[in-house]
Amino acid sequence: MSEISKIYKPELIECPYCKTKLVYCYAISNKLVYFSSGKRIRIKNLAYACPKCNTHEVYVSQTANKISFKGYSYSTKVVCMIDKLKEKHKSREEICDYFFNKNIEISDRNVDNLYHKFLEFLNLDASYTISNAYETMLSKYKEIRLSIDMITICGTIYIIVYDFFTTNLLALKKFSSVTSPKLEEFLMSFLNKDLNITYIATIRKDAIFFPLLKRLCPSHTKFISYQKF
Repeated sequence: MSEISKIYKPELIECPYCKTKLVYCYAISNKLVYFSSGKRIRIKNLAYACPKCNTHEVYVSQTANKISFKGYSYSTKVVCMIDKLKEKHKSREEICDYFFNKNIEISDRNVDNLYHKFLEFLNLDASYTISNAYETMLSKYKEIRLSIDMITICGTIYIIVYDFFTTNLLALKKFSSVTSPKLEEFLMSFLNKDLNITYIATIRKDAIFFPLLKRLCPSHTKFISYQKF
């Protein structure tokens, strides 16, 4: 069977400094990723840069970035599924069997590594990482850009927040449902209407989550849909 590849370029292709159209530089990542469906797809994330500004900064796809954690070949949803299975007190062997039945090859060692990475992000001090990222963005670009992903597994909601410019993961939180008051409280803690939040890349199809984001953000904030893959 021929290998399936998906190629992604930055969703915004203008330089944040001078608004010049960005140009292609190189593929910043090119890896095979296991998806929760059992498919394995080669994800190519293309880096673009400004031909005028001498900053040596590159800009990449938020869609490709949110598919999997950096350095890992399993989708973010697969990692969240491990957490959900751990919540149900499944053993490493049972988790491996569960994924094997979904045509996802994973070892018990990988289960441990991915779960430890998940916990590492879950335990981040979100207020600290987000406020630091905001300070840097406002200093360099005079604006804030975020990428926010929502993953739903058996009713549990996982929210992941990324720095749009660096693609660094800033926060990972889980909630009992999309209507949980704690979810809105978390979003309110950093979607301040007084801040210059210009762009947010996120899902657009959810009937509750997207309107919630839009209500909490400054009125001028623009939303970018993740591409389907």
